[in-house]
Amino acid sequence: MKKLIKKMVPDSLRLQIVKWIKEYRMKKLMKNDQKRFLKYSFGKKDIAAFNQIEARLTKEYHSIEKGLSYKELRLGFGKQVLENVLNLMKEYRRKGYPLDSHVYQTALSNLHSYIAVHDEAGFNVDKLKEEVKQLESGLEDSCSGGILYKTKATVMEQSKADFKTFAESRHSVRDYSGEPVDRSILEKAFELAKRTPSACNRQSWKIRVVEDPKLKKTIQKNQNGNRGFGDYIDKFIIITADVQYYDRIRERNQANIDGGMYAMNLLYALHYYDIAAVPLSGSLNLNQENNLRAAFEIPDYENFIMFIGIGNYVDEYKVPKSDRRELEYKYY
Repeated sequence: MKKLIKKMVPDSLRLQIVKWIKEYRMKKLMKNDQKRFLKYSFGKKDIAAFNQIEARLTKEYHSIEKGLSYKELRLGFGKQVLENVLNLMKEYRRKGYPLDSHVYQTALSNLHSYIAVHDEAGFNVDKLKEEVKQLESGLEDSCSGGILYKTKATVMEQSKADFKTFAESRHSVRDYSGEPVDRSILEKAFELAKRTPSACNRQSWKIRVVEDPKLKKTIQKNQNGNRGFGDYIDKFIIITADVQYYDRIRERNQANIDGGMYAMNLLYALHYYDIAAVPLSGSLNLNQENNLRAAFEIPDYENFIMFIGIGNYVDEYKVPKSDRRELEYKYY
């Protein structure tokens, strides 16, 4: 019967029907994706769930860590961020969430680091001290937040060590020497990162390296997250993934998955070749995306994955601790 119907239906109509079915299924899946994200993400005023408030608190206190690691520290920075952290911690306590949790303890530790840096500089933060005193009532001090002091010599040694040492020594670096990164070394990192696995080995990722000062400014203006150190970045790397490499509806997210895996592998490759790097979010609004597509001739069929800022190491520098929470896992 199927063969008979195929013979009776013209190819053009059959292809159109297949297209309609595919579009219907895609819209259904996309609607479900949208519904789930809007329901469970923390991008709304009422943050009720434990995971939502922990994620929001982590996002906010990490901004403090980053600010403390900048070469040119601006005393009194992050007033709004500090207010957000304090309010979230109060809400955390009000809801009765565990105060010995990694996230709450790390938030406290970052506030202590902020206070210590400002005390050392003679900058008054007495009001913040009072707030923190109330939030840490009955708790032991934690050292899970703040900054680490690193040296170029040590990191270059660790980048050639066993994998555990290698991986644990990689940090996001926001301080650079000003000496340009050698293109030949950078290209070695690109070659090494090619070993990234991908769906059916399709390797959909694309790389653009931005050195031109004016074009670097375009990235700085349109990427969220380089304020305070973007001017010191020697080169920006734009990572995209080509949607044309995928066919089935269930692969609608595969470009982002494969591109993200390549991005992580590239960060490791840069670390191996002693290039200081900082991953920068590729989450853009429509206006930012259009600006960057126009500036770098990025076609509509390529998804933005992320940016990486790179430079050469200075002899001594600071990085955020960016401590990791305990991983939850199950066996089935």
